Parts: sequence; structure tokens; C-alpha cells
Amino acid sequence: MSSAEVAAKVVKILESGDYKLLKVLASGLKQHASLTKDEIVTYSKMHEDIVNFRISRLHGMKLIGKNEIGYSLLMMGLDTIALKMLADNNIIIGMGKPIGVGKESDVFEAITSTKERRAIKFFRIGRISFREARRKRAFAASQNIHHWLLVNIDAAKKECDVLDQLRHTRIRTPIIYYRAMHCIVMNIIDDGLRLIDVKKLDNPKETLQSILYDIGVAYKHNIINCDLSEYNVLLDSRNNTWIIDWPQAVSRRHPNAADLIRRDVYNIVKFFNRRFNLNKNIDEVLREVITAPT
Repeated sequence: MSSAEVAAKVVKILESGDYKLLKVLASGLKQHASLTKDEIVTYSKMHEDIVNFRISRLHGMKLIGKNEIGYSLLMMGLDTIALKMLADNNIIIGMGKPIGVGKESDVFEAITSTKERRAIKFFRIGRISFREARRKRAFAASQNIHHWLLVNIDAAKKECDVLDQLRHTRIRTPIIYYRAMHCIVMNIIDDGLRLIDVKKLDNPKETLQSILYDIGVAYKHNIINCDLSEYNVLLDSRNNTWIIDWPQAVSRRHPNAADLIRRDVYNIVKFFNRRFNLNKNIDEVLREVITAPT
């Protein structure tokens, strides 16, 4: 069971004092990897005895960690805060089964109070480094976790910003309804299947052209995905293509922009050449992408 799934259960039993202490640790993330008990007492304005009780509860639920300095937020604690925010703001009322578990994110089904389906995406950048840190001593692990919590919060912000820029174009991208810390709530793409899982296409040339068109439109709008591959393109029930991950996007002003756009095109064309026996020339396709009219 993922930390998000555990957090969804924890939210149901979370008490107001627990949440208050979690928010204290979250509010100081950019300035502090950890807070001492005295600092928690000061910032929370709760009595020391209550703080001790809440710390014990949260540590037992594995939402916070203890180290040589004091206490720090763990990923499951961040998941819990995000889900509590979504519930309190009536964005979702429940989380369902996993839709996809990737290298840098976990995506689950969710439901709103009006029974509308949503997708909720938790960013998990640094997941491997995160696990490696657990093999080290507690303080080092805490420092590592603190860094990746911030990275994932920033990634969620970045993806929302990029998708906001792209929503006025003809590119099919997820609709963002809400962001909470390191997670975003989006629309469900009906019967969306990752390109890597597609074994047969009626017209692979047309599908490839659709993806290349989107790459070109984004490029004309000063955006390069930077992480494009068969793992983050979805094909829906109507054979429409969707580019779903944008947290690593950069502008055309990036010093390595030429290499980055070429890599995106190379990854997609190479996949289609291999999987569907196309014979597209990478350099010719790249020229078409970057010179195509908007």
C-alpha cells in the first residue's frame, strides 16, 4: 500500500490538534528541515504536554520523523496534509484505486461530493533517493526527505503553471481543478492508456503526427516538455493523444533548449519506429516540428 493510500485512511482519524502540528511543520519547510520541540510549542501555541502527546501520535502514525535536531515532516505526513486540504475545501471526498504508478508520480481515482470522477496525482520525484536514504542514519535521512518534499511541492506548482499556459492552445492536456502541496486534482481521461502499453494502432503515422503537432505547438508557445517519452503520452478511447507530465518543462531560452527539444522528438520517433515499424528520420521530423506554423 502506498503512502497516499495509508494517508487517506489516516485523514479519517486525524484530530484537529494533529493537523495543527502537521501544518506547523509544513509551514516552515523552506526555512527548516526540522523543528525542535520548543519551536513546535512556540509556533503551535499549544501547551508542551499537548505537543508531546501530538508528537507521539504523529510519530506513531509515521507522519513525522525524529532526528538529532528535533522533528520533521515525512512524505506520508505531506500526503496527509494535502488530502486534508482537499477534503476541507470540498474538492474530493474520497480516493479510490490507483490509475498509474510511475517513476515520479502516483495517480489515483478520486470522487467529488457530486459524484464526479477525478484523478489525483501525487508527485514522487526522488523516490529512489528517498528509499536509499532510509538505509542511512536518521539525521541524514531527514535532510534528504526534507529536500525531496520541497522538490515535489515545486514540481506540482510548475506543472500547474505550465498547464495553465497550454490550456489556451489546441494541445490536449489535463484540466487542473486544484493543487494542494505536492498533489494536483485533474480530470479523468476516459480509458486513457499509456503509449508504452499500446500494442496495435490502426494508423500509427497519424498518431505520431498528433504527438509531434503538440510538441510543435508547445514549442511555439515557448515550452519544451524535457521528459517526453512513451510513458507520459496517453491514448484515449477516441484515439486522441494527451501529453500528461510537464513538471520538468523549460522555456526555449534555456541554454540547452536545442538538445532538449531534439531529445523529446527523438524519444517519441524512436518508439514509433521500433514499435510500429515506421521509418521516420529524426532530423527531418525535428525540422518539421520547430518550423511548423502555430
